Amino acid sequence: MIDLNRRSFIKGSLATLAALLCPKSLWAMGEEAQVAIALLGEENLRPTAVEQLMWEIRKRTSMDVREKPVLIQPESPHLYEYPLLVWIGDGPFEPLSEARRQALSRYLRAGGTLFIDDASLRGDDRFDQGIRSEIAALWPDRPLNRTSNDHTIFRSFYLLEHPYGRMPRQQYLESVEYDDRTPLIYGRNDLFGAMGRDPLGHWLLPMEGSEHQRELAFRMGLNLLMYATCSHYKRDQVHTLAIMRRRRWRVDP
Repeated sequence: MIDLNRRSFIKGSLATLAALLCPKSLWAMGEEAQVAIALLGEENLRPTAVEQLMWEIRKRTSMDVREKPVLIQPESPHLYEYPLLVWIGDGPFEPLSEARRQALSRYLRAGGTLFIDDASLRGDDRFDQGIRSEIAALWPDRPLNRTSNDHTIFRSFYLLEHPYGRMPRQQYLESVEYDDRTPLIYGRNDLFGAMGRDPLGHWLLPMEGSEHQRELAFRMGLNLLMYATCSHYKRDQVHTLAIMRRRRWRVDP
C-alpha cells in the first residue's frame, strides 16, 4: 500500500506527464493540479526569480505551473505538495533542529527533491561550510559527491554541458544519491540570481559573464523542475529520442 506522502509525489508526476501530453483545455483543473516550487526558510533572497522561471516554463512547455512560490519549513504538512524544494543562502545560518532535519529527510526519502543554491559573494564560503555540515548530518551514510555532467538533470528537457547561474563559480553540481534517484542537489553558481526582474522588467542582478548565461540559467531551472516532477519518465529512451528529434539530430525511426 502506497503511503500518503509518496502518493502526493506520484500524483504530481502524473499531473506533469498529463500536462506534457494533453492540450491545456483538457487538463486545466485549478491551482491544486498546478506544479509549484517551495522555498525553504522564512526569507526569499532572490525576489521574483521563481515567478520569472515559472513564467518561462509555462511559455516553453505544456506544464501547468503556479508562478508564485511559497516559503515553507520542513515540518509543514503542505511540504509534500511540492516536488521541488529550493534552499537559497548567502551566508551563515542556524543549523536545522533535529525535528526539522528528520522531517526533511522523510520528504527526500519519500520522493521529494531539494536544490540548494549558494548565492554568496565570491570568497565568502560561510554558507558553503554550513551546508556541507548540514548535509553530512542529514545523510550520515551517504556522501556528497560530484555529479557527472551526463546526469539526467542535464538532459531532462534541454541538453546542457554543465550547470549555469549568475556566476560561473563551479562547473559541476554536487549531489547525494538515494534509491536510484538524486534527491539532493547542490550548486554554487547563484542559479536563481540570474532570474529576478524588478517591476519595470529590468534584471535585478548583473551577470558575471555574458548575458547569454541568463538563458542557460533558465534552461537549467527548467531541467531541475522537470527532473523533480518526473525523474523516472525522463530517463526513458523514448524521451531521449524525442529530445534528439527536437534538436534535429539524425536518429533512426
